[in-house]
Amino acid sequence: MCSLFGLIDFKECLSTHTKNKILNTLARECQVRGTDATGIAYNFNGRMRIYKRSLPARKMKIHIPHGVNVVMGHTHMTTQGNAQFNQNNHPFLGHVDGNSFALAHNGVLWNDKDLRMDENLPQTSVESGQGQLHLVCRRK
Repeated sequence: MCSLFGLIDFKECLSTHTKNKILNTLARECQVRGTDATGIAYNFNGRMRIYKRSLPARKMKIHIPHGVNVVMGHTHMTTQGNAQFNQNNHPFLGHVDGNSFALAHNGVLWNDKDLRMDENLPQTSVESGQGQLHLVCRRK
């Protein structure tokens, strides 16, 4: 069920071409844990960017812009909701105190409807429990 991968170029010594090659290789290797969707998140020019598609990693071309040094990725195996609706796929975009963040996880939140009621969380277009977990994290 799903996989997480990422890259941190701490010393900023990798070329953008090398980072893209590494990310595409990591994504393809991780697709064994999920072929329904693939996504990445990174900060560029002060904005959180998320690129995700309802495609297995082997069919998706990951390309980050020059200057990006931290990337989080996710390959998705659908357990709830429909991966064809891109809002159900990872990473998710969140906001706290005017700051943006990206969230991806590996797991199923099976009591999302109960949590939404108990915590008085807003409605969302995300059909899966994963989106509900995103809202819980956003609230804390």
